[in-house]
Amino acid sequence: MLRRLLARSANTPNAAEGYHFPQTGRELLATPRRQSMIKLLWDTTSLTQPVFNEYLLAPIGRYAELVQLLPASESHHHAYPGGMLDHALEMACYGLRLRQRHLLPPNAKPEDQSSAGELWSAAIIYGSLMHDVAKVLVDIEIHLEDGSEWRVWHGVIPKPYRVRYRTGREYHLHSAVNPVLAHQVLGGRVLDWLMSQPRLFALLMYTIAGHTERGGIIAELIHQADRASVAKALGGDPVQALSAPTESIQRKLAEGLRYLVKDQFKLNQKGGAGWLTDEALWLVSPRVVNELKTHLYAQGIKSIPADLNRLYGELQAHGLIEEVSEGKSVWKCEITDGDWNQVFNMVKVPPTLIWGVEGKPASFNGELTVRGAGAPEEASADKPQNSQKTKSEPSKDQLVEADVTGDLQPQKQNSSVTPSPQVDGFTSSDVSLDDDIMALFPEVRTSEPKSSIESMVCESKVTDNLSGPNSVKSVKTSDAHDNHSDIGEQFWQWLKVGLANHSIVINDTNAPVHTVDGTYFLVSPGIFKRFSNVVLGNEELWKTVQKRFQKLGAHVRTHGQNIHTVSVEGPNKTRLLKGYLIKDPQQVSQKIPPDNWVLALQTTKGEGEQLDE
Repeated sequence: MLRRLLARSANTPNAAEGYHFPQTGRELLATPRRQSMIKLLWDTTSLTQPVFNEYLLAPIGRYAELVQLLPASESHHHAYPGGMLDHALEMACYGLRLRQRHLLPPNAKPEDQSSAGELWSAAIIYGSLMHDVAKVLVDIEIHLEDGSEWRVWHGVIPKPYRVRYRTGREYHLHSAVNPVLAHQVLGGRVLDWLMSQPRLFALLMYTIAGHTERGGIIAELIHQADRASVAKALGGDPVQALSAPTESIQRKLAEGLRYLVKDQFKLNQKGGAGWLTDEALWLVSPRVVNELKTHLYAQGIKSIPADLNRLYGELQAHGLIEEVSEGKSVWKCEITDGDWNQVFNMVKVPPTLIWGVEGKPASFNGELTVRGAGAPEEASADKPQNSQKTKSEPSKDQLVEADVTGDLQPQKQNSSVTPSPQVDGFTSSDVSLDDDIMALFPEVRTSEPKSSIESMVCESKVTDNLSGPNSVKSVKTSDAHDNHSDIGEQFWQWLKVGLANHSIVINDTNAPVHTVDGTYFLVSPGIFKRFSNVVLGNEELWKTVQKRFQKLGAHVRTHGQNIHTVSVEGPNKTRLLKGYLIKDPQQVSQKIPPDNWVLALQTTKGEGEQLDE
């Protein structure tokens, strides 16, 4: 059915530089990883094939065609071409796993749970598609080649386009607008199906409209699935994110913040922890967040994230602090009180969270001026700052450009031999569904890995709708062991595929790859150990992989040495990383991410070729 709805000629003309030709839903969903996630949804539901195709697969196809290659955020999670589609599918997978822990509808008779349970499962998928969909309208500008701006009510994007994030956008507006697009994405029959359960319809609408306090179990599951997908994208542990007790964490954080502000912190004075204005309560960061964490730990509450970045994320996700821009929680503020003037990094808290409607103390008599975003959380300091030294980041007006020369090629149907998806000229060999998602679904694992997406989807009885004949070749451990001369090239291709499909995290805490001085920096021995463990099944082979990689000559040699050193500026100390600089980053990918501003290349003084750290 999806083929009939989304069919399109494979002869796609090339778009002008900086523009991207619109894809059909089928083409966008044709990447092996996305097909794997759709298969997982099929395996996790009990719907018949016709019902699955019409009520789940078709809405997913319409959603894909609407969001195209848009990123899910400007600079936070899934901030890459196609990130919005990946984020929604990941959320659907995580959400269904969470749904399996509940008997739905809640408090219903067993016979009602049996008859209506699949609709409640489908609602989790619908919520995953709809929770951010209005970003297409209110957060992102989409411009066509002729200079006109496209909007969702104009129909399908008709010609090559490019996108950029709006400056001065309202960061919560998309939630309010999400329901406007429900008919366009879900369709009339799906909405009729949802209306057969009025309570469920209400919970879903409240959830996607941002009224999570009224969304009940649907809002809770969607929120946890969202956190898990974001954690995965940022290099965290999605399984741990799924297990977090959402409501209790929110309550404990709010209660702890109220106690500290009312009973412990000095406000509106030199040396204080915060300043209260008519608009908001401003608290010094990260001092206050660290004290909140310490206080809660002392109360025996161990579910609070130990990592400071994750704790900021929890506070922001629950609306306890307000964001400066997407993914950023720290504001830079200048405090002036008579002759005293200082600049602080601060978090912004709604006063009603602490004092309610009445009982708020007097506001600060001096002047508090917001100067924009403060230092990122990991580099924040609670001491005053008069200046900050950071490398420049991409402008908000900078266009988000997508490289669609890779795995979004149209697939020919009924062809027995078709090349595997190409990314920058090589064959993908690492396109299986993420292990952390599959680990949540042990019941759908098979005894042996499939050699192609086609065979995988054939087993789920939806071959004609989900898959093409693309083969997905896997690197056999025995072959890699027996032919060490190929291991360097295998590693090189694995690296390029991992960066292209974002299975290898970049520029994040503990990431094995960073960008420094306009090129890629491979952390050694971490990146080689990961390849040896994941592909070869034996981490001890990392030195052999490293040697073979060096033979490729793809890295920079300085004074006859292979290894370079970078310094990492943290909040309390500076540490060093050692690794390889890639000679020509465009051999890895055409689009090079901005430099990681907390890293700085150091002068190389003859480090050795092998590092066993």
